[in-house]
Amino acid sequence: MFFGQFDHNIDDKGRLTIPARYRDLLENGAYITLGFDDNLMVMRSEEFDKLYHKVEEMSITNPKARLLARMLFGSAAMLEFDRNGRVLIPQFLRNAVKMDSAVKLVGIGPYFEIWTPEYWNKKHEMIEDGEIRAKMFEDLDLTLKNA
Repeated sequence: MFFGQFDHNIDDKGRLTIPARYRDLLENGAYITLGFDDNLMVMRSEEFDKLYHKVEEMSITNPKARLLARMLFGSAAMLEFDRNGRVLIPQFLRNAVKMDSAVKLVGIGPYFEIWTPEYWNKKHEMIEDGEIRAKMFEDLDLTLKNA
């Protein structure tokens, strides 16, 4: 499971060092794609395959399904690690979310996100405000089941 937050930098060649804790979870391969919130998402190969099969089951006559497939798969790239634990973030993805140097990596459970500090700070303001947080999530079923 991916959790926690890390501050990193993308070098001038577009490479990003992935924290060892995350790298260990990506040893069977990983994909990067455009996220839903002006960010990028990195998924293990098996999670990306699950997502692919869900989208594949959608009707190709549905314009939303086609747009989703274009967003997720047309914007995807397979990540390869160099010997220093870095990956190349494709230029088209960096351009799409205005990412140049400083980034924030945020674990989201089955995947992690890469944010620019500006976009992350805007999104994180909602998380930091307890009143907003309580109202935003009150309709979700977050019941913890006994094992």
